Amino acid sequence: MAKPPKPVPEIVRAAEELEIEMARLESIARSAKKARLDSEKNIAKAAGELSEAVAMPARLAERLQGLSAAMARLQERQQAALQPLAAFAAEIQQRTLRLGQHMEAFATLGRAAGEVSAALASATDVSDEAARGAAQARLQDLADGARALFEAARDDDFPEIAREADVLKQRMASLRNRLAH
Repeated sequence: MAKPPKPVPEIVRAAEELEIEMARLESIARSAKKARLDSEKNIAKAAGELSEAVAMPARLAERLQGLSAAMARLQERQQAALQPLAAFAAEIQQRTLRLGQHMEAFATLGRAAGEVSAALASATDVSDEAARGAAQARLQDLADGARALFEAARDDDFPEIAREADVLKQRMASLRNRLAH
């Protein structure tokens, strides 16, 4: 089954119409240069072509106006296509900024969790109540921060960061529970 022919764009039609008129005018001009005005027939033919050439500027002006109107509509289409892209670019910029904020918050929590984990691993006396209480409080703060990040990332529709923050929150809660026992 053959595809229906693709419609010719308005600007192409307008340019083709202008080109046809220009080609006709140039043809008449070439013919006039070669015309021999040596017989009644040749003189009548040259007069007819001259008469047609005299009417051509008005037709050319119409074709130029048609091309100009087609170009104006093409420019309107361009603007209509660019407007949503400008809004989309602003949205991308805002989302990138917000993603960066979430990632920085996650990195800060991760560094702090690493420091607490390292401190716990190197602690010689985990039976010290004061040290254990301070570690549990720090782990609770980290779990709370991870929960806040989880909620913010989820609300901002960043599921990967939300998932990672939830995992970090669970790890901090697990460490805190192990210290409590």
